[in-house]
Amino acid sequence: MDLAVGDPGTDARLRQLTLGFNSRGLSFGYQRDMFDGGARGHTYRLGLGAGRAGLAAGLAAAIYRGNTKGTGWDLGVVYEPDAKLTLGAVVGNVRQPVVRGVLQVATFVPSLTLKPFGPRVAFSAQGRFVADSVIGYAVAARLQSGGRAPLAFLMRLDTDHAFRRTALVLGLSVGRRDLFGTAASIPSGASHVDPVDLYGVIARTVER
Repeated sequence: MDLAVGDPGTDARLRQLTLGFNSRGLSFGYQRDMFDGGARGHTYRLGLGAGRAGLAAGLAAAIYRGNTKGTGWDLGVVYEPDAKLTLGAVVGNVRQPVVRGVLQVATFVPSLTLKPFGPRVAFSAQGRFVADSVIGYAVAARLQSGGRAPLAFLMRLDTDHAFRRTALVLGLSVGRRDLFGTAASIPSGASHVDPVDLYGVIARTVER
C-alpha cells in the first residue's frame, strides 16, 4: 500500500492511493488519483511473470478509467548473473494509450544495481528514453542495517537529459519482510517537500 500526500503541512491533501497484491508471479494493482478540480482517475493493473536461474520476465496490462478509457502494456526483464549485480529493462506504454487527453509515449528504461558489499549496500542507476530523445536519468543509494527490524535509508537523485537535477528523494523504512516507510521528494529549485509517500508491505508464506 502506498499513500502520496501533496503539499504536506497545513494544505496537505491525499493525491494518490495505490494498493497491490502479488503471489507466484501473478499480480494485481489499483491506483486512484485525486486531481485538482475534483476529477478522479482509476488505474487497474494486472501482471504475470516467471523466472528461473537468475532470469525473470513479466508482462503487465494497465487499464485506465475515470474521465478516460484506454489500455497500456508494459514488458520487463530482470537478470542477476550473481549476487552483486542486477540488470533490468522495462518497455512501458507499448500501445501508447491516450489518458485524459495526454499521449503516454512508449518509454525504454534500462537499469543496473550493484551490491559490492552484500545485500546491505546497493547502488542503482537508470535512464528513461523515448524513440527520439532522452527523458532523464536517476542514481540511487540504499543502506540497510542489521537486526530483526533493520532500518534502510534511501537517497535518489533525478536529473533531466542534460544531468540537471529535477528532484532529490530521501527515504527511510523499518522492517524486512513486513516493513513500513516514508519517502519525501524535493523538486529542483524548491524549498519545500512535495510529495511525501507513506507505504507498507506485508509478506506471508502459505503452507501447502
